Amino acid sequence: EHCARARDFGADIICEPEDHYYGDRVYRAKDFEGHIWTFSQAIKRVGRADCERLGGVRIKGWHSE
Repeated sequence: EHCARARDFGADIICEPEDHYYGDRVYRAKDFEGHIWTFSQAIKRVGRADCERLGGVRIKGWHSE
């Protein structure tokens, strides 16, 4: 909904909303002055083990530790 409103007001959506393995939905938009904004919304909680497995990464300093 946020992305649709930004588009309606003339923002140039440069990356459509996309769900990421770490639990966020993210999109990027450029405003009238050329500034690029990144918007995200948590859509699900993903535990450390799942995040590492899905992303193929090793995470140090996990936020829930």
